[in-house]
Amino acid sequence: MANFLDKLIGTGTKEKSNVEEYQELDLSEFEDNLLEEKGGMSVRIAELTGLEVLNELKKQVYDGNILIIDVVPSKHDKTLFDRVVKGLKQVAIDVNGDIAMIKDEQVIVTPGGVHINRQKIK
Repeated sequence: MANFLDKLIGTGTKEKSNVEEYQELDLSEFEDNLLEEKGGMSVRIAELTGLEVLNELKKQVYDGNILIIDVVPSKHDKTLFDRVVKGLKQVAIDVNGDIAMIKDEQVIVTPGGVHINRQKIK
């Protein structure tokens, strides 16, 4: 019973710590591992400057990332804008994602499992 009370309450004596048991850790090693494991979904920002970016935008959605695309630079070229949006709609359908226009300035494209709720929060 005395041992139990000593453990519960303590005897007031502290054990001396052994300096040899102390080991310094290099935290940068663990941080590097965290960066490598970070995978998963990211929110990516893009600017639609021409048709050459379409393949990279598609790749990002296929990789599971959410895209927010500034379409202002391409608004003057209706053919380019329509072609890119059509391609992105097809990608959204392929991955069971979603696509929506935010005002007249941005398009958001999501991968599968992410739905865009178009109802404004009031």
